[in-house]
Amino acid sequence: MGSMTHAAGRAAFSTALDVTLKNLNKKPEGEIVKLIDLMQKYMDGEKIDIDYDKAKQMVLDQDGTLNKYIHRLLDEVDPYVLKMTALTLGYEAFFHGTKTIRKMREVQKCNIPWLILMDPTSACNLHCTGCWAAEYGNRLNLTFKEMDDIITQGKELGIYFYMFTGGEPLVRRDDILRLCEKHHDCAFLAYTNGTLVNEPLCQEMVKLGNLYLAISLEGFSEVNDLRRGTGVFEKVMHAMDLLKEYGLIFGTSICYTSQNIETVTSDEFIDLIVEKGCRYSLYFHYMPVGNDAAVELLPTKEQREYIYEKLKENDIFSRRYFYPLTSDEVCFKNKYIKQDLQKARYYSDRILVLPLYADLKNEEVERIVDVIRKNL
Repeated sequence: MGSMTHAAGRAAFSTALDVTLKNLNKKPEGEIVKLIDLMQKYMDGEKIDIDYDKAKQMVLDQDGTLNKYIHRLLDEVDPYVLKMTALTLGYEAFFHGTKTIRKMREVQKCNIPWLILMDPTSACNLHCTGCWAAEYGNRLNLTFKEMDDIITQGKELGIYFYMFTGGEPLVRRDDILRLCEKHHDCAFLAYTNGTLVNEPLCQEMVKLGNLYLAISLEGFSEVNDLRRGTGVFEKVMHAMDLLKEYGLIFGTSICYTSQNIETVTSDEFIDLIVEKGCRYSLYFHYMPVGNDAAVELLPTKEQREYIYEKLKENDIFSRRYFYPLTSDEVCFKNKYIKQDLQKARYYSDRILVLPLYADLKNEEVERIVDVIRKNL
């Protein structure tokens, strides 16, 4: 797609959004259905697993979850942030990005991801138990130029969505805000502990409209602060209050363990984060690596089944970071032939993936390999 066509498409979509936002107070459902029609027209010919008619029915169903979710967004989120979200995540990442990525996969003869995740820094203002980042110090950083180059090249391939992890990404707050401003056609999400969120940051986020946060939370204060430190829960609650007050889009990043799994899936906890203004929750199961990691916190197979089913009950389908072919869990059963399962188990039993960093000396790598070899 040529740049003029891209620019013209963005302008048309932006105009449609302006009209939609202007008429939202009258009949928001009808305006959103018009946007779905526009999306269907723009993506015509692309194979995308979306039932447009069902989506419109869900929007129009005033007793449905999606309808209520949309109304809450409209009531609580800043209009400019809403527009920028629709332009960056919607038009750029989903519409234009998907088309471009599919074309570039053919050109480059390789897979091209829909989003890129990068670590601006390994530095962090906390020292959480079990965090891998604490093992690698606070001096590993990507420069602004390096991150800018990644995004610039990514956009050429059709990638318009970028995530930041760490360390604590907001330690590099100024560089992240510069990136969001320079690449205003992209959407950015930062995984953060939330303790560095303040009013000046919120004010900048409203101006930009394309930066979202996923705040780490592991339950109520007594459980959350056990790993993260005394007072962190209250700081997170304050951060959420500020973000909601400024009409920003944010959610939670929840690490569930053998000890907090029932708490973080309880109605009481979900009600709390919804009331605080969270728009999404990302659940990750605890991995026993890093700073004084506690193996006993690793969820059991039964607990992983529990979290999967609990989320599924609410139409939330989790993605797990392990080889699905080797799993006996219900979400993967009967999806692969037995021959594939046997091969997958054979290879996964013999594969170990380790994080390697640029400053990790060859002698250390050799020592790790030697330990593995002796214990196989």
